[in-house]
Amino acid sequence: MKKTTLATLVGAAAFAAAGAANATIVVGGENGYEFSVDGNINQFYTYADADTASGDVKNSGVENGLLPTFFGFNVKAPEINGLTVAARVSISPSTNGGSYTANNFGQGNAMEQREAFATVDGGFGQIMLGKGLGLYAANNILLDQTLYGVGATGGDSGITTLGRIGYGYDYANWRSQIRWTSVDMAGFKVALAVMDADKVGAFTNTDGDFATAASGEQDPRYEASLSYGTAFDGGSLKLWLDGMSQEVEATTDAGAGTSIKSSAYTLGGQVMLGGFEFVAAYYDNKGVGDLGGLVYSSATDVNGDERDGDGYYAQIGYNFAGSTWVKASYGESTLDRTSDEKSGAITNAYDIDTRSMTTVGIYHDVTANLKLVAEYSQMEDEFHSATDDTDTDVFSVGGFISW
Repeated sequence: MKKTTLATLVGAAAFAAAGAANATIVVGGENGYEFSVDGNINQFYTYADADTASGDVKNSGVENGLLPTFFGFNVKAPEINGLTVAARVSISPSTNGGSYTANNFGQGNAMEQREAFATVDGGFGQIMLGKGLGLYAANNILLDQTLYGVGATGGDSGITTLGRIGYGYDYANWRSQIRWTSVDMAGFKVALAVMDADKVGAFTNTDGDFATAASGEQDPRYEASLSYGTAFDGGSLKLWLDGMSQEVEATTDAGAGTSIKSSAYTLGGQVMLGGFEFVAAYYDNKGVGDLGGLVYSSATDVNGDERDGDGYYAQIGYNFAGSTWVKASYGESTLDRTSDEKSGAITNAYDIDTRSMTTVGIYHDVTANLKLVAEYSQMEDEFHSATDDTDTDVFSVGGFISW
């Protein structure tokens, strides 16, 4: 079994781009089939100090970072008639505690199923069938420094921390999909996908249990991506433009029967030059909601009118001796009120205005299988009506053991 890198842990995006995982055990002798496993265990000690309208709140936690643990199984068949078939299934258990909190909705100790897909590669490109990381905003999260860290948290997370989700970009999410990706065309690639749509509804609280209000799906979700990559002396360049669109029909609350249309796009780039890395991305959305769509109730007001949002993040890093990255980034996400909320016609309006976060971190590879991480983030949540913003300092130390 050969050693793998942490890049394989995100699964769908890396696997679709590179084929089977790097850690392989060839079974069946010379028949050409390959079987491989990969994964990680990551754990962090986090300390969060929040300055809120009601006072100073301190909280400590021992938890996953933005990534949960992963254990992935990969199979790749030999090429037959110009086609190569492969598949990946992974499990993503959380190491976090299982007690109910207002932030984790009782989902601690969860065993997630983020990936279960097959691919067919040929002269036409690649067809992917199953569940994996979405196209929209995938590069934003895959290139974010907090992917291998903690980022936004209150020290009391659910299955994982947020990283920079909702603090500079939307969540790509793990989606059931049928996807086509073109072959490389002088550095350009196109990807198109039809996916299962998100549900849009309000969270309701009954006896301490959270559940989402029902929403009827009208159409699938559509996502697309156009990317360009090239290498040059001393560096490389990557650019991307992603978009998504979906429409669902609300069946509960004041917006019952209302057709809710969600759409978004993001564009960004990465430049590697010498030992430096530069990343920047911008997004604009409508009917997506707070925290990159993780809180679907914030996508619309109670009448079903969609809220607008946008945001960006910028990141710079330098690599020392090929094994230690020092990175810093800033990002923010804004969610506007609808016209009825601004006029006061709706009095119980969703109050969040802007979430921003500055992060600095050190990411050191002790070996190919051991990464140590120290990270500091300063989060700020601003509200439309509240007189006091919430400022949170987050310190985290931990790392990854990978295979």
